[in-house]
Amino acid sequence: METHVSPSRTAREHWRGVLTAGGFTPAPRWTLQPVPGVGEYETPVPDDTVTGLRRLAAELAVPLPSFLLTAHAKVLAALSGEREITTGYVARGGSPLLCRLTTAPASWRELLHRAHQVATELPAHQDVPAEDIEALKSELGLTGPLFETVLDLTETVSDPTETVLDPAAIDGALTEDAALRVGVRHQDGRLVLRLRYRTDALDADSAARIAGYHLTALALITADPDAEHTHQSLLSAEELRFQLDQLAGPARELPDARMHELFEDRVREHPDAVAAVHADRQWTYAELRTPIAMTSGAASR
Repeated sequence: METHVSPSRTAREHWRGVLTAGGFTPAPRWTLQPVPGVGEYETPVPDDTVTGLRRLAAELAVPLPSFLLTAHAKVLAALSGEREITTGYVARGGSPLLCRLTTAPASWRELLHRAHQVATELPAHQDVPAEDIEALKSELGLTGPLFETVLDLTETVSDPTETVLDPAAIDGALTEDAALRVGVRHQDGRLVLRLRYRTDALDADSAARIAGYHLTALALITADPDAEHTHQSLLSAEELRFQLDQLAGPARELPDARMHELFEDRVREHPDAVAAVHADRQWTYAELRTPIAMTSGAASR
């Protein structure tokens, strides 16, 4: 006797597996003046990048939304320092779906194919009502949001190889739990990257930086899809110079003394100051001096 499994049951089992996989990628908190509200930032995707994306999309039979998911995953991995990322993903309209993706594949091409596979599978499981997913969360003892970022790339057609994007993409509002919503839309014949963000999490400069990371990732994909993305930086030359030079602080002349001599100076000047802390223990400079002196003496013999 043949057994038929209902699509809804299969979808519920899928989301149960997704929910129990764990992991959460928070949106960055990059503002010194958090205030309630929603901000927007738009920037055009450079024409040469768009040309490269369309050429590569046709060559690989992979739609543009998968390229954007790849770039978005790379950005979140860079921001969080984690290879496994979670984000909301809007597939052909509706509410954002939880999307888990690993950036472990070494090359852009491998990461792109993985992102395309994930993006293709998501719509097959979107028939589970939001209230059922919430019930699954409660059943599993999960609290809090599933994601804080949303990638909204609603397609206009069902053909998985189509490269057209919905001109009205990402017009959806930020949900209560989302801090950042990213997508693209057509404007005056150009492709425009658009970010909506909570102003208690990000400011305009931070949104511009994150948008720049997305554009850099897209440009790197088109420049050399077989390059190892883990060895490539998303920072602009200006930001890299700022982090390496301006955040380094003022230049100071190095003292004309060796390390143990500098330590002895600290012992004489501040013997009771805390020099080291480990767990619930701490040592002053004077307390550390004896074992260091013993080690130094033993090494000199």
